[in-house]
Parts: sequence; C-alpha cells; structure tokens
Amino acid sequence: MREQAARLAQATRELVSYIENNQVYDKLADCGCGLYDSYRTDAFEAALAAAKTALKELEAVLSAG
Repeated sequence: MREQAARLAQATRELVSYIENNQVYDKLADCGCGLYDSYRTDAFEAALAAAKTALKELEAVLSAG
C-alpha cells in the first residue's frame, strides 16, 4: 500500500505542477471582440489548493515511515 501511496503522491505532484506551469484554466469568457479570456473558477482553485494540501499531508506520512 505504501508503494501505491507514493505513486499517487508523485502523480498528484506532476498534475498540480502541470496545471500551474501550463496555465490550465477551466472557464472561457467571450470578450465580444473575437477574443476569449480564460480563467480559473473559485471551485477549480479550491480543488487545486485541496490537492496541494492533501499532497503535503500524504508526503509527511510517507516520510515519517
């Protein structure tokens, strides 16, 4: 089970990093001039923050042995 938890932590770390580094957004708004404004909703930001918190907690448990 420890190996699976470590793999989950690694996958979560990579996913969060990808979302942050590649400017991933979950909403688009039509600006009215043919352009779109992309942004993250509060729910998406909250989910990302929760993933970061859970990852820190999981890594702490894994490092404690």
